[in-house]
Amino acid sequence: SIWKNWEKSKAKPATLKLHFSPVRCVDLSSDEQLLLTASDDKTLKLSSLPQRRFVASYLGHSNWLRAASLSSSASRIVSGGDDKTVRLWDVEKKSCLQTFYDSASSITCTKFGLGDSIIVASSWDSSINIWDVRSFQLRQHYGRAHGSSPITQLALHPRGDLILSCATDRQLRLWDLRAGKLRNSILGHDRPIHSCSWDDSGEHFLSCDSELVFYWSLPPEESAVSAMEAKPEATEDGLYASDATVRPKALDPGLEETPSPLPEPGHVAPPGDATPTPALMQPGSLQGLLEAAWAGEQMMQSKVSDLQEQNLPDAAVLMLEKMVTDMDVLTQLLQSLEHRLSQSEASSAELQQLLAARGAAPAQR
Repeated sequence: SIWKNWEKSKAKPATLKLHFSPVRCVDLSSDEQLLLTASDDKTLKLSSLPQRRFVASYLGHSNWLRAASLSSSASRIVSGGDDKTVRLWDVEKKSCLQTFYDSASSITCTKFGLGDSIIVASSWDSSINIWDVRSFQLRQHYGRAHGSSPITQLALHPRGDLILSCATDRQLRLWDLRAGKLRNSILGHDRPIHSCSWDDSGEHFLSCDSELVFYWSLPPEESAVSAMEAKPEATEDGLYASDATVRPKALDPGLEETPSPLPEPGHVAPPGDATPTPALMQPGSLQGLLEAAWAGEQMMQSKVSDLQEQNLPDAAVLMLEKMVTDMDVLTQLLQSLEHRLSQSEASSAELQQLLAARGAAPAQR
């Protein structure tokens, strides 16, 4: 559906039926004439908004598409998906100019930057890759940009030299493209972050999780750099950012002068102090492991909040944040294992019934 910001209270959107599978990503050209859509049907489709009609289809991906963007001139498209490739397309010729195979996991976001001279892409394995559009060469690689947490969104600064990334580890991170390093790590969310975006001036940005939207200001470069207690270590495999420690000022319309390390766009109640008490269970049982993992996660989340309130060293807070993320992964693995065991037990019981029925049949004869 296409919406327009009319003054009328009851505005009906225009609807274009373009795909037969879920649409994962949309983008508008800068002149708002073209609409780009990416779908699970493995296709990119371009449509004309004024005429409300389909214009072109771009085929080449071998799996679901999760990201797509138009260049500022709308002459190029960059896309990525579950086939682990990033593809650059020529809009007019409807052809793929280049396929990049440098990512080891599903692509979660693709963007143009620096006047459409570079392509930036993030992936599920928490990597950020940057390619030169002219030479098709990989220029920068940030491995483990958010530890082991999948990156959900990238946003390029209007000036073009900064990248804002968000991930399921509940952190935002700011990257300096010209220096090739992490500039800030921003804490404040209590849940995985779904999206982030800059305003037109580049002085503020937004981020959202499943319940809250935070409004931030861009910290001054000099103060942000000088406040860093430890710089990320660059290696041959890329820039590892697990040791970033800076928390910028949170910005709220009524709190611009308050140097609070955490955002306050409305009061966010801290997690409850009650510690879950695990029930008695058989040692080593799967249910016991699952409940223990969940209980440990809740306790660690409470400890993280306590550390943040006490303004203890950021390194300790980040370490516990990583432990909480690892506990999330462990919980998911245990749940998956429990589901598989339940299916195996059901199949075994069904097989035993079949064998018993076959054994009883000859006896009746």
